[in-house]
Amino acid sequence: MITLNNTVIAEDKAYNMQVYSPEEIIFKQADGMYLIDDQGKKYLDFSAQFSACSLGHNNKELIDAISSQMKKIVSVTSMFVTQERVQLAKTLTDLAPYGLTKVLMGCTGSDANEFALKTAKYYKGGGKIISFWRGFHGSTAGSAAATGKSETIQENPHIAELLPRGFLHTSPPYCYRCDFGKNPHHCELQCLKYLEQQILNDSSNNVAAIITEPVFAAGGVIVPPNGYLKELRRICDRFNALLIFDEVVTGIGRTGAMFACEHWEVIPDILVTGKALTGGYVPGSAVITTKEIGDVMDKLTLHGHTHSFYPLMCTAASKNLEIIQRDGLVENSRIVGAYLNKRLKELQTKYDVIGDVRGMGLLQGFELVKNKKTKQANFELGDMLFKEMLKKGLVTELESRKNLNNVVIVLHPPLITSKKDVDRCIQIIDASIEACSTNIHYK
Repeated sequence: MITLNNTVIAEDKAYNMQVYSPEEIIFKQADGMYLIDDQGKKYLDFSAQFSACSLGHNNKELIDAISSQMKKIVSVTSMFVTQERVQLAKTLTDLAPYGLTKVLMGCTGSDANEFALKTAKYYKGGGKIISFWRGFHGSTAGSAAATGKSETIQENPHIAELLPRGFLHTSPPYCYRCDFGKNPHHCELQCLKYLEQQILNDSSNNVAAIITEPVFAAGGVIVPPNGYLKELRRICDRFNALLIFDEVVTGIGRTGAMFACEHWEVIPDILVTGKALTGGYVPGSAVITTKEIGDVMDKLTLHGHTHSFYPLMCTAASKNLEIIQRDGLVENSRIVGAYLNKRLKELQTKYDVIGDVRGMGLLQGFELVKNKKTKQANFELGDMLFKEMLKKGLVTELESRKNLNNVVIVLHPPLITSKKDVDRCIQIIDASIEACSTNIHYK
């Protein structure tokens, strides 16, 4: 029997390129923490749609602000000034770490990272860009070249030539799977010692910038050990390189601080934010730099998009930030995120297939293994568990790549998440692992 659901799915496959291999679910409505499909089934959204939907779905106050702006003025390029872009820039520099006082606004995290990399190259007069294996920075040329996850553009020889030269990748602070086989409690940050040798040997001591996510999100929620980012700052200073923090995912309250770098009291030269900046209702991103760097980039036609600085984006971001601060959602992220971590660790003690639980605030992940001793990545369970949780009404993200030898379920729900939502999430994860265990005998 052909249903409307089947017809829509078939037409989607016929007319739209199937990027990300979409699940055969048609979402028609959303409210708060839930997405609702065309059959009326509710799904608890613990993805926040790639971490963007910070206020949850259908936030009336944010929608009203966007609607009001649309009736006022929308289509204004970066060639002209609007009050909306001035207000957002002032707000961002007030919220950013000390000394970051100049802003460029964009459309996506990819284009914001692209500008950050161009800025570093221009400001430093050339030099290598160093980034990290397992890191993700975007899908445009420069941001993809900085990405260390080995995406399609790196792997496919026919399109890899689109990547620019001048990038080096190095070992991330992945303590659960240390590239050097070290114990994180006694490693003395071996990965950063290796980085210094790379700078001396592979870059001719000429580095424009080092770019990193303070917490690697798409790489599997990799949290650096204490002292790591301060030492990375020292290395940048030693080699006269800029430090770029890609906080497209980790910014705007995600980790229990407005920006994740605040946890370690490390200030970058350039900070990039996006995704949750606008609450996910309108595309938007921003690059925030020191005054010295920003002044050098003034009046330089180097980077821009038609929709950069659009007042609609600026209004959405300003209202979103106002709500986050007024309602204490950064603190909520810290408190509820700690509770989520605790509940996940309870599951870790119950199931041998959960090898590690890690995260900060409402950015948490659990790594799936064959067993805890071997740490062998459990790809079969990862695929099955993701689909089982979705079947039971929980939206998560699966980070699973065989060449990277890890399988991580990533949870980064809206900042409005409550402990009750966490309990429901854990209940579904628990039941889903049980269901999968009956099929593949992993318990």
